[in-house]
Amino acid sequence: MSTFDPSAPPAEYDPIADSKRNTVEAVAGFFAAASVFTSLVALAYHPIPLIVASALLALIASGMSSRHKLLCASAVVLSGICFVGGLAIAITSGHSLW
Repeated sequence: MSTFDPSAPPAEYDPIADSKRNTVEAVAGFFAAASVFTSLVALAYHPIPLIVASALLALIASGMSSRHKLLCASAVVLSGICFVGGLAIAITSGHSLW
């Protein structure tokens, strides 16, 4: 059964709410992209503080966005993978974790 009801009145267009939603989606996309970049940088330089910041950015972005679901999910997964990889690289090479 469809939820479409032809007798229902059409929803009114609210340009202010639409522009706010687009702004939030853009910020969430930038947060997710910054999280991916920070995760990859953390592989080479101080993994623990950078990965924590990266994971927080990814989780905030995934809570904000409904349009960038795949980007936010990949940022969360990548931060977890880079956490393990960054720790392994830092421990085997003798670099500091902090």
